[in-house]
Amino acid sequence: MRFPNAPVCRVRGSTAFSLRDASPKSATPQPCSLIARCVSLGGECSMTLGFALVLVLTGHVIADFYLQTNRVARGKGESGTLLALHCGYYALCMALFVSLTLPLDSIVPVWLALSLSHALIDFGKARLEKRAGSSLVVFVIDQTLHILLCAAVVAAFCGGSPAIGVVGVLAGVMSPPSAATALATGLVLLIIWRPGAIFVRLLLESVRIEGADAMHDGESTVEELRAGRWIGMLERTIISVLALCGQFGAIAFVLTAKSIARFKMLDDKEFAECYLVGTLASTALAILVSLTILEVVAWS
Repeated sequence: MRFPNAPVCRVRGSTAFSLRDASPKSATPQPCSLIARCVSLGGECSMTLGFALVLVLTGHVIADFYLQTNRVARGKGESGTLLALHCGYYALCMALFVSLTLPLDSIVPVWLALSLSHALIDFGKARLEKRAGSSLVVFVIDQTLHILLCAAVVAAFCGGSPAIGVVGVLAGVMSPPSAATALATGLVLLIIWRPGAIFVRLLLESVRIEGADAMHDGESTVEELRAGRWIGMLERTIISVLALCGQFGAIAFVLTAKSIARFKMLDDKEFAECYLVGTLASTALAILVSLTILEVVAWS
């Protein structure tokens, strides 16, 4: 079975190398295999632009959302120490992802470009939040700049670079389409969970709907607030999985089930508005992120 955009194994200074036949041949290069990696034949597994970008974005999301505590997120705008701490964690996380992905001659420039650009953007965001406060606009601008810079750095340094380390092994163990799909699915889930929850909360706050902190569930107690966040997370997860599988019709059943559970509460106008905006935003976010990441990972 051939994969048109699959990584290929090449011996330096030679023609394509086939694992079926130990002799060099000029035929179409075969997908890179784990055997070729393990026996150190000197082959290289070239990485597509989309695969490299998804890897870098995965590192960014983990470092910027999952390695950043609420205390750091709230206080880095006022404390230079907390901002430096966050940037340090970000740099360490990106160093790991870059070193697992790129050849030695590209690791340092890519790592420096990503780490320094992130520090500069976060510094500017902290200054802006001191004047305007935290808002949806600031959040969207901040993450848009991060994503654009990640894409620019990847395009400049990573296109066609050899995949080494864990990524090289992954490309050998799994078929290239399977590896790309697994990585894309993981990134989608990472985005729709914590970043998605923050986006929906800020959206509700921006339109000044009472009960926005309940994550579009209209509840006020701690227990109900926590339940609302889990409901939103599970809702986006199910919708994203269905979107990735192309089962868009089944998404209607998810929304119907949620509406039935809250049917009696929809008589409250404030709750109904909160519910509608939050649900539509959550659904749109899950679908758009899923489709966008699938397109990105397919870039050659």
